[in-house]
Amino acid sequence: MFARFNFFLLFLCWNIVMSCQQRERYLPGFSIEADVTSNAELFLSDYFENFRMLKLPTDVVMGELHRIRYENNKIYISDRQTLFIFSDDGNLLHYFQRIGRGPGEYNRITDFIVDGANIIILDRTFQNLLTYDLSGTCISTRKLGYWAQAISPVVDNSYFLYCGNEYGPNERHKLRRIKNEKDDFLYLPIDENHSKYLHINSNHYFYQHQEIIYFFETFNDIVYESIGGEDIKPSFYIDFKGKNIPSAFFEKEYANIVAFFMEFQKTSYAYGVINFAVYDRFLMFSSFYQTNMKLTVFDKKDKISKTFASVIDDIYFNGLTIPVSEFNYHALKRIIVPLDAFDVTEWRKEHQPAMQFKDMVNATKEEDNPLLLIFDFKQ
Repeated sequence: MFARFNFFLLFLCWNIVMSCQQRERYLPGFSIEADVTSNAELFLSDYFENFRMLKLPTDVVMGELHRIRYENNKIYISDRQTLFIFSDDGNLLHYFQRIGRGPGEYNRITDFIVDGANIIILDRTFQNLLTYDLSGTCISTRKLGYWAQAISPVVDNSYFLYCGNEYGPNERHKLRRIKNEKDDFLYLPIDENHSKYLHINSNHYFYQHQEIIYFFETFNDIVYESIGGEDIKPSFYIDFKGKNIPSAFFEKEYANIVAFFMEFQKTSYAYGVINFAVYDRFLMFSSFYQTNMKLTVFDKKDKISKTFASVIDDIYFNGLTIPVSEFNYHALKRIIVPLDAFDVTEWRKEHQPAMQFKDMVNATKEEDNPLLLIFDFKQ
């Protein structure tokens, strides 16, 4: 009897240990607090340096900017139809548009990444991945056979495709890994109930820092990571200080996304890991609380997070408030904030531009292409 009892205790302890190991495998490494009730103001000069302003040339017509990436000392911009490549000082180097149904053509640029000397364009409509050189010559076309809406950077011949919450015969997981040009593995199963209503489009789902690819979603308070293109695992948990959406809220029945948001607006929950980015010392992301977007900056050195309700420009236009939503293009160590030319002409009526940017601002016309504010996090 005593031996059987010891065996039972040993078996119980083994299960507890295994349970803890399983839980540790799926829990993030640490949490980051985001005090979304904060009304603090972030001044650009407090956190950033190396401020520049670029005026994009007016001899090409650009639509609404959709994606901006900074790679190899070049700025890559997509307006969904055309891919523009600019030098670091804003000169147009190349641009190409390949809209159509023929070989090497796309319906629109859903997303794109830069892989060395090549550009990979994701076309969700035609379910294709197309690889071009910098001149716009199509090198290869990959037929996916499933919907995808975002592509991650390439690390060690691996990258990920985000397929969203659409549940179907070929869509049972949110993430697919492509390794050595082959569909390699599936990650994060889609909840069939969520797929009925939880379709939220975001500007970004991936970010690369060194050899780590991060993945995040608007309605998920966990940020995942892949080191060196290997398996996806939880990395950070965003703690909204008691305002995280409880799991039970997602288990209710909602007819569609409109019904979901109507119910959500009755609550005081916060949500959003939006425009997540990691730098050498700082980590940054945006969130929503009571329809207002907030910006959280986490200092990895001091282990302190601060959340801001607004960004005050004390560098370019003294006293101008920059919407938090404009902080949505991050690349390596740089942050790029596009300014609509019409907005610039309005702002200069009330806000005096800094001396080093005054000539560029005053020469801007309403119909011009956007201006780019570029700056780095302090180290």
